[in-house]
Amino acid sequence: MVYRESGQFKTTYANDMAMFPITQDRWGLMAIIVIAVVAVPLVASNYWITSLLIPFLIFALAALGLNVLTGYAGQLSLGHAGFMGVGAYAAYNLATRIPDMPLLLSFLGAGLITTVVGMLFGLPSLRIKGFYLAVATLAAQFIIEWAFSSIGWFSGGTATMTLDTPPMITINSSRNERSSSNAVMSTEVRNTKP
Repeated sequence: MVYRESGQFKTTYANDMAMFPITQDRWGLMAIIVIAVVAVPLVASNYWITSLLIPFLIFALAALGLNVLTGYAGQLSLGHAGFMGVGAYAAYNLATRIPDMPLLLSFLGAGLITTVVGMLFGLPSLRIKGFYLAVATLAAQFIIEWAFSSIGWFSGGTATMTLDTPPMITINSSRNERSSSNAVMSTEVRNTKP
């Protein structure tokens, strides 16, 4: 341990219950965020970002959701991956079936669709708990997986889905334009068909 908590006194209850009560923890977290936001995109190659960083962030998001559900709410979920799949298929379908839809808007739409599907499975499961809730989430997992493999609309009628990784925001400006206020911001989603 590089630093100690001694000498850092808490004078209020809010300071004592803070997420990061130690000053060095707060500064360390800020440094990690700056490195992640500034340094990683500048240094990392396309391979590192698309093959390692993005899947890592997706799995971290799934783990955080499961942590909230299991750790804070005390509910056991065995069908968590099914709802992650609903979000992934919904984002894919929104990006490919609606032309010129911005990528962030398709992510928000996928989140809303996943919320509706979660409510369809969650509302009947409100009165059950414990082992029975775990079995209900497992049943949701199998029903969602069956729908993905049996209904061709979800996968676009093909066994494999391909979608080029679109840039989040691209700035198109000509050489004659000197100010950044004249830059045109747009997002593109390209659909590659096998």
